[in-house]
Amino acid sequence: MRYREFLRFRLKDIVPDEVILPAGFHVVGYVALVRLNSELMKYASSVGEATLDYDHRLRSVAVRTGPTKGIERKPAYMVVAGSNDTTTIHTENGVHFKLDPIRVTFSGGNKGERIGMSKRVEAGECVVDMFSCVGQFALHVAKRNEVDVIAIEINPEAYRFLVENIRINELEHKVSAVLGDCRVVHPTHVANRIIMGYLHNTEQFLPHALDTLVEKGGTIHMHKATSDKSLQESITSITRTCKERGFVSDIEVRKIKNYSPGVSHLVFDICVSLK
Repeated sequence: MRYREFLRFRLKDIVPDEVILPAGFHVVGYVALVRLNSELMKYASSVGEATLDYDHRLRSVAVRTGPTKGIERKPAYMVVAGSNDTTTIHTENGVHFKLDPIRVTFSGGNKGERIGMSKRVEAGECVVDMFSCVGQFALHVAKRNEVDVIAIEINPEAYRFLVENIRINELEHKVSAVLGDCRVVHPTHVANRIIMGYLHNTEQFLPHALDTLVEKGGTIHMHKATSDKSLQESITSITRTCKERGFVSDIEVRKIKNYSPGVSHLVFDICVSLK
């Protein structure tokens, strides 16, 4: 039985028929993350208990209470059923992530991009992950390739999980973790490839990414939430910033997923070389 049908059956005496129930939920380890509309929030605990019964592998259910905030990317969730201990192990294509998904961000919708990125990297490269969080990109890249990875993270709690995940995956010889604002702590002229997995105002970080590349240039994968109307404006801005740093740029744009109405999660693959 599908999740929405299961909820409708289980909650038929609790939730009015006209209230729209969620069609699914996101699973991180043993934790279910559910988005409820405003009408459903009053029934959150009932939805949570039903969700635990729907999937017996789950130990906790949390509902989203607001948007992810700030450069530290702090999610807003509230546990409504099951255990309040939401630290878990999430395994993705052989890579193990220890994290607390209600305290640090982890998007299941980006799984394909994370795995795909590990296939784009070439042996011998130095890769800098400027927004590493718990290592979502950095560990996939290091697990599949003979590379050196520098993983930068500003959120102290995410950084703590990042360091532990490097150890859990036995990648200490490939991945170095750095705590701090990537605009301040980034190395200079070392990277062949840079991952910028941050969606908001990402272009303000681009000059720092360019300074991190080796002097002859390299490739930057810049994520950004972009509306259809502003796509060309973003491309023009990227081209201008690269030119100001003495680089010629070749830009390809890929869509990862819908982000919100009229806005897409895009990746700008920026290959730069000296003029």
